[in-house]
Amino acid sequence: MLLGLGRTAQVFLAEGGGLEVALKLPRKEVRQDPLLRERFAREVGLSLSLRHPHLVRGLWGQPYGEDAFLALEYCPQTLEARLQEGRLSFEEAKQVLLSVGKALLFLHERGFVHQDIKPANVFLKDGVYRLGDLGTLRPVGEKGGEAAGSPHYMAPELFKGEDPSPFSDAYSFGVVAYEILVGKRPFRGETYEALLEAHLHRPPPFTPLPPALDRGLKRLLAKNPRERGSIGDFLELLEDQPPKKEAPKPKRRWFF
Repeated sequence: MLLGLGRTAQVFLAEGGGLEVALKLPRKEVRQDPLLRERFAREVGLSLSLRHPHLVRGLWGQPYGEDAFLALEYCPQTLEARLQEGRLSFEEAKQVLLSVGKALLFLHERGFVHQDIKPANVFLKDGVYRLGDLGTLRPVGEKGGEAAGSPHYMAPELFKGEDPSPFSDAYSFGVVAYEILVGKRPFRGETYEALLEAHLHRPPPFTPLPPALDRGLKRLLAKNPRERGSIGDFLELLEDQPPKKEAPKPKRRWFF
């Protein structure tokens, strides 16, 4: 069964070793393009070598040749699909952000930026959220590499053509955090140009969050990367937030 179709690969639901797996097979044009071929091979290598509880786990792979493939643990739902079901409770939103944030810090500590942090690249399996799509990873400081990312979540400097960094990942993480904590994206637009203008010039809208959390979120969304807050600082703020009490459901009244 086809699960998805990306620029470099088709993804199928398959079975291997008694497990359901997401099987990525490079598209025909990838075998004919040296840059795309190398990108797929790098994804295979990184998926098999990087291990973290909140990264989608690579199981088996072959980076080159006619039989090139990557088998990943199958996660049946994305955060994007989960958000379409309705707004997350504060506790679930906190779980998502702590999971994704820790996975990003792990990648940064090992010298990589993700470049494409968005709900479609966060996966849910057995109640655990995991960051996926390591095909967009690139070494910190690499100049002139292939750019990646969604305009809804891109940092302002990336719209200007600058290279990605842990600071740009922090901004994208901040957009995702705003979306799941507030219930909508901070910057919206129907065209690329409208999104560019919003990310470069508009301040993030008001949030009903506790003041400390609101300030931390706004720091992640700073336009200037040198003024931007860190993912680690935001996770500490998030962990300090007490559990929110859910409003009691009204009692049903029966009439006879």
